[in-house]
Amino acid sequence: MKIKRLFIVALGLLALMTSCRDEVDDSDLYTFTGKTAYGFLADSKDFSDFAYILSKVKLSEKSTSTISELLSARGNYTVFAPSNEAIAFYLDSIYNTKGYDITQIPDSTAESIAKNSIIDNKDGNAYLSTDFVVGALGTTNMNSRYIQIDYANAADGKLITRVNTNSKIITPDNEVYNGVVHTIDHVIDMSSSTLPDLIKRTDNLRIFAKLLELTGWADSMLEYIDRYYEENHPLMGNVDKGGGYAEGEMAPTPEHRFIGYTAFVEPDSVFEAQWGIPAPKIVGGNVENYDEIISEVIEKCKEAYPNATSEDLKSQDNAVNQFVSYHLLPMRIIFNKLVVHKTEIGYAWKSPENLTIDCWEYYETMGKPRRLLKLTEGSQTEGKRINRHATYDNGFYGNYRETSCDRKGARVYESNGNLVTNALNGFYYPIDEVLVYDDDVPNKVLNERLRFDFSAICPDLMTNGIRQMNQDDPWIPIPQGYLKNWWYTEDTYWRYAPYYNTSIDNYQCDEINILGQYDFIFKLPPVPYAGTWEFRICAPEVQHFGMFQPYIGTDRNNLSPIGLPLDFRLPSSNPTIGWKADTNDLDENREIDKDMRNHGYMKNIMHDGHTSGSAVSLPLRAVQGDYIRLRKILWSGYMSPDETYYVRFKSVLENTRTCCMLDFFEIVPKSVYNGATEEDPW
Repeated sequence: MKIKRLFIVALGLLALMTSCRDEVDDSDLYTFTGKTAYGFLADSKDFSDFAYILSKVKLSEKSTSTISELLSARGNYTVFAPSNEAIAFYLDSIYNTKGYDITQIPDSTAESIAKNSIIDNKDGNAYLSTDFVVGALGTTNMNSRYIQIDYANAADGKLITRVNTNSKIITPDNEVYNGVVHTIDHVIDMSSSTLPDLIKRTDNLRIFAKLLELTGWADSMLEYIDRYYEENHPLMGNVDKGGGYAEGEMAPTPEHRFIGYTAFVEPDSVFEAQWGIPAPKIVGGNVENYDEIISEVIEKCKEAYPNATSEDLKSQDNAVNQFVSYHLLPMRIIFNKLVVHKTEIGYAWKSPENLTIDCWEYYETMGKPRRLLKLTEGSQTEGKRINRHATYDNGFYGNYRETSCDRKGARVYESNGNLVTNALNGFYYPIDEVLVYDDDVPNKVLNERLRFDFSAICPDLMTNGIRQMNQDDPWIPIPQGYLKNWWYTEDTYWRYAPYYNTSIDNYQCDEINILGQYDFIFKLPPVPYAGTWEFRICAPEVQHFGMFQPYIGTDRNNLSPIGLPLDFRLPSSNPTIGWKADTNDLDENREIDKDMRNHGYMKNIMHDGHTSGSAVSLPLRAVQGDYIRLRKILWSGYMSPDETYYVRFKSVLENTRTCCMLDFFEIVPKSVYNGATEEDPW
């Protein structure tokens, strides 16, 4: 198969999109007497300096429109407005002067203040304080950076809301016609440091910062944005919907391709308490006992990784190097999306603070060997936990509550006191245990059915705020070369559908739709240990869906076909599938499951269900009607963590408007699907 990394820029579309993005249409300006966000600020003597800055800053280098014009137009904007006093303090401090003249403010400083303070919520609602949760807001600001929210107690005992740690909300929820204005007491000042540099500047992370430097991983996490994509990507992509919709529909592609990272970091105190590593001794602002510290860390890492025998700290066959890389993810993830809560039984995404059963995400860490890290969170876990191991009430009539827990897992914290955790190209999160990939991680924690949402193997979607984005318009075309784990032909139309506010029978609500004369390949995550594994995908039954030949193997350019083509158009009642609705007779249900498995199919899962924002009560397994989804067993065979496996789907139909729908997949060890006890339905 011939795969091309190609971006085509249509000059006509470029001119059109530049006009749309960089200028405010006069017809969008309000003519009523009520106040817009800008009107609210301009009419207040306490925010006149911020209003002046907004009138000075252009939307972009190519634009003649200002942000004040944007905030005078229709839309949905969340504004964190610094008071005049806050702006004066900020300017006086950075320019080391008293009474700095606001009219002399440089364009770059004005732009930073303005764009860091504003979120364009587009089709979504602006954020009220009642929408805040601890962690980052789901939509980036106008500088494409995340704004973080947390809470603290004031001196008088009252709870205060903090924005990016240092800014306190004075007056929340000033609702205007085109959004919400929250007034704050300090300018939102985003760190311009890369993630390794931010960790290096953080006083209680000196040991991990030194390890990043010595292993060379600090030099591997400096990228921020794909400059090639900035100048060469197509502005529009094909989202031809099929199923009777107009052919050749176009929608905007992602505006940027940012590159990001996430680090789970032990504070110095954790190294000292659990590994007995000496605390850093600071003399004249420098650590004078690094030699002693690193020497002891090396010995601990050799104990933890005895097979990593290289003495070169920058070699990926070195114990310290493998220790550090297991803390790093090649994607920027906001705290509240480390574990996705959306469709699990009992959960209502309109009330996100009320967790129910455990949910999990598996992430492939950086470096070699390839390894997975599991994050779990539910009402019983006391926060987000790395590599937790528990047993569950997971029978057919169970409730999937934890019945025991023999490995609590490292707790992940959203903040580091009053210290900044939000870098230019990612986040770090403190953890309360030394994180090691010990034998129990592959053999116990990960020795289970591994279920992945398809978007979970797309780090670029997470880094760029696309996965689980709060957007009603579901069609986001992703051009060739955007996704590091996918390869597809120019006749393949790859689109992401968030379905965030939609009532739909999907795992985590979202899905990937692929149309055209599609031919694409994706890379599978690593398995934790060598053995026999089964690979399954969610298989819908919809008339306008397609038919494709699957392939699998380790040579991306020469993959082996798997059986016969898979037809997504077959109804679930077809004798070659054998689906029947569950009854009140458990033995009968097991017979149905057995018959389906003999045909290479399984019923959908019980862990997640149909959601419309209220508490989920109907499991996906029980959904009936015209849109039943199943699980298809595509392949089983030997897999090793030392190999990289690829899967290819190639359409076998001439109709280019049929859809290959990708929701979730499972990689399952033989000990689960053919073990001493039957596999649970969850």
